[in-house]
Amino acid sequence: MHLDLIPGKLKVLWDVWGIDTLVMVSIALQVILTLLGSRRRYIPGLKIRFTIWFAYLLSGSVVKVIIGKLTTIEISDTKKHDVTLKLEALLAPMLLVQIGNPDTITAYSIEDNKLGLRQSLNLLFQVGVVVYILVRCWTSSLLSILYFPTFLAGVIKYGELAWALKSALRNYGLTIEEINHEENVPNLFRRLPRDMPGLELILKAYYRFNCLKPHLENWLYKPLYESLPWMSIDAYSAEDVFRITDSELGFMYDVLYTKAPVTYTWAGYILRIISFFSLASTFCAFIIMFKTAILHHIDAGFTFLVLIAAIILEVYQILLLPFSDWAIIEITKHHDMPIMMPFLRFLVPRANKWKRWSNLLGQFNLLNFCLHDKPLKFDRILKFRGFDMEYKKSKSRTRVELAKGLKELMVQEMKEVDTMRDLKPITQRGQWALERYGCLNHEFKWSVKRDFDKSISIWHIATDICYHSDVQNAIANSQIEMAKLLSNYMMYLLAMRPHMLCTTTSDIIFQHTYTTLLTFLRTRPSITRDEGEACRILRTEELPKELDFDRNKETMVTSNWHVLKDAQRLARSLMSRENRWHIISSVWVEMLCYAASNCPMDFHAEQLRRGGGLITHVWLLLAHKTDKFYTSD
Repeated sequence: MHLDLIPGKLKVLWDVWGIDTLVMVSIALQVILTLLGSRRRYIPGLKIRFTIWFAYLLSGSVVKVIIGKLTTIEISDTKKHDVTLKLEALLAPMLLVQIGNPDTITAYSIEDNKLGLRQSLNLLFQVGVVVYILVRCWTSSLLSILYFPTFLAGVIKYGELAWALKSALRNYGLTIEEINHEENVPNLFRRLPRDMPGLELILKAYYRFNCLKPHLENWLYKPLYESLPWMSIDAYSAEDVFRITDSELGFMYDVLYTKAPVTYTWAGYILRIISFFSLASTFCAFIIMFKTAILHHIDAGFTFLVLIAAIILEVYQILLLPFSDWAIIEITKHHDMPIMMPFLRFLVPRANKWKRWSNLLGQFNLLNFCLHDKPLKFDRILKFRGFDMEYKKSKSRTRVELAKGLKELMVQEMKEVDTMRDLKPITQRGQWALERYGCLNHEFKWSVKRDFDKSISIWHIATDICYHSDVQNAIANSQIEMAKLLSNYMMYLLAMRPHMLCTTTSDIIFQHTYTTLLTFLRTRPSITRDEGEACRILRTEELPKELDFDRNKETMVTSNWHVLKDAQRLARSLMSRENRWHIISSVWVEMLCYAASNCPMDFHAEQLRRGGGLITHVWLLLAHKTDKFYTSD
């Protein structure tokens, strides 16, 4: 006995409206990807990531379902008018246009770029299926002629997608020899208009990016300061250094996640013109053929709407083409042409205001997290699924704007780090800073010789103790605030982005530190939620050797490690120093440099699609001054 799970009426609705409904869903998904695809570079947060992820995954699946359904068109069905069959077949190449249309997103994550070959094979398969549909529905009528331009536009659009994915992780662009040519870049810089200062920053970012190719781990080069000294940014202000790095990371984002490297080429321009005029000719011919029939013929009206949607999306993306750093680079290369200068004068001032990343600094304060710890709703369910701690951390995490003072501190301290390492990879995480201030002795050295995640925990708590002590004593300056921001940022990385610290025990260390601090605070009911009072007790009182918490949860990594006693010892040593905030700031910057330089490229690339981050900026700045040819003896 056959069990029919779907009611007959629903089957009829699916047969009649299934394709039309899915096509409208596909168009809606393409609109979402077109509008939001590139905004994730400067909008952090789960909502936009989930929206783009959902639309990205669903769009390809919906198109495949529609194409599969179109292969079952009954060309001998007497109930369907001949025109209706041809209009349904015309949707097949339009689907190729849709799936390859968004310029703003070719890959959701870095892993998608490794599927370039698979996308090429997928392209051939999808094109083959579309050809099969068109051949089945082909007649000698004028309507069938529209298959050609629409199919051409679809192949171009889908081909651009496969091309962008395949080229993302391949060597491309100018070679160092081409860049260093006497009449190439140096002359171009000298001939730049002096009344557009932002133009030089974008141009320098582009050529620095092309030399370094930071997204290619196996790309070997000599540091720019040896091979191309004119590419140095040492003389620039901290604000300009970060603006150059912003643009450089913007180019990297575009290469990995958008069609920009394909679009802004001569081949890209030609393909864009051909695809647009193919769609436009189909649209115009369709109007001429159907005229007023569009209004009363349902299938003709629906196809008309699909064509309008494709044209609008294409026009929208064409209008956006000039508003990109890539466009400014291409115009600058030909700025001697009289028609180009007005474009530059229009675009460059606006480019200075474009958002290339979130410009936000993640913050997580462990003491505040413990003081405000309370049971969650649905706590048992979250614990059962292992989500309770992640949810708590996400609720406690905040973001602040990256201040100008912090940029200046970072650039100044990184120059000190570069002086100490002399183009070599970074192997120290606080020792150089302590050495500069004459503190590399038994009083401080132990604190940076611990495992990296332990050092972060110790210095974070010690920084809080020093901070609240100085605040209570009415001592305030900008460096104190900058050091506090860095301390909270490093704890944010440990708590929320442990993979970027490249330590295998980050989760264990965080959980142990959290449990230890929480247990200590609960033995002091008088503290309530006062961070200052908690830090005063941590600094002045003698801490017990053992705290009353579940020792069964101890591990080999955390056994015999008294994080609070270590933090107290470090804080007391720092409080005895007049220049303690110089020391604290320098150590935090060096730790951040160590974390950034040792974090794999893929994690930095993933950070770009999450709104960017300070650690990725630091990584790129360090990479330009790291000799990949260096090998230790």
